[in-house]
Amino acid sequence: MSPRDGASRPKFGRIDPFCLMAVLPVLAVAGILGALVHWALGVGCAAFAGLILLFDSWVNRPRPVPPEERPVRASRPAAPPPARGPARAPGRAPARAPRPQDGRGPARAPVRRAGPPPAGR
Repeated sequence: MSPRDGASRPKFGRIDPFCLMAVLPVLAVAGILGALVHWALGVGCAAFAGLILLFDSWVNRPRPVPPEERPVRASRPAAPPPARGPARAPGRAPARAPRPQDGRGPARAPVRRAGPPPAGR
C-alpha cells in the first residue's frame, strides 16, 4: 500500500512563528527598495517573502493519523461533570468578625500600658 492510498493530507498547515524572523526583514527591505530604488524590486522582494511563508506553511502541514494510531471513541458520550454551587455565597462580606454567642465582642489581647506618666515638677 503506497502512502498516496491513505487519507488525504491538507495542503497547508500553521505558519511557524520563527518564520517571521526571516519574513519581516525581507518585507522591510522590500519597502525600502520599493520606495527608494524601484517599485518592481520592492514587489519582487515582497513576493519572495510571500513564497517563504507559503513554503513554511506547506512544510508544517499536519500528517494524517494512521488508523491503528487513531484514538478509540467511547460508545457512549462521557457524563457531564456534576454541577457545583458557587464557591462563595453572593452578597457583601461582613465588615467585622462575627460576635460570639455570649454577646461579648471578639476576643482581643489586653493592651499593655507602661504605667502612669511621670509627675511634673
